Amino acid sequence: MRVMNYVHGSVLENLSDISVKLLENCGKALARFDRALARFDHPSLHRTHRWDLAEAGRQRRHLSRIENPAQRDLVGWAFERWQSVRAELPALPQQVIHGDVNPENLLVEGDDVTGLVDFGDCLFTARVCEPAIGIAYLMMGREDPLAVAESVIDGYTSVIDLAPAERAVLLPLACGRLAVTVCMASYRQTLDPGNANWFVSLAPALRLLEQLRAHA
Repeated sequence: MRVMNYVHGSVLENLSDISVKLLENCGKALARFDRALARFDHPSLHRTHRWDLAEAGRQRRHLSRIENPAQRDLVGWAFERWQSVRAELPALPQQVIHGDVNPENLLVEGDDVTGLVDFGDCLFTARVCEPAIGIAYLMMGREDPLAVAESVIDGYTSVIDLAPAERAVLLPLACGRLAVTVCMASYRQTLDPGNANWFVSLAPALRLLEQLRAHA
């Protein structure tokens, strides 16, 4: 039996206008979740899966499924950014994280975050993977993605202070998440091209990677 409480709020994905305040509150809500789980552990959470950011490089095998050479090169660049910091992760603070904070999993009312849903990707890993995943998704579709990331991180660090070494890997890790998003979407297109929901993030992720590479 599962016992659940109803959580009020609208899915963030359905909002066309996201304020700076809401972005900051997304960061705060995420950090509060991480703070609550900081001392929680369970053997089953010491695992990996296809969306495990610490193992993002495994999805390079799907690069060949990206037919456009320029896009394939772009995603390859994103994997290189991720690879440049991968070895640093084991030395950073470790804990259980949500692992899939995206606009479909955040419930909001006004500028407040009321809930976080979908815990299927939880795992024990480097804590910094949490805000990195969050900014990867929240930067999508924004004219100034770095400003968005800054707002989210400002909110997160108002609750949990990130060490300089954690801050330094945020954007490379976000690039890794976006690379996996594109690779998985390209793979899923080959499985079921009619299921648009499977690859709805493909175009926004590619656009965001273009923006990030332009600022690199």
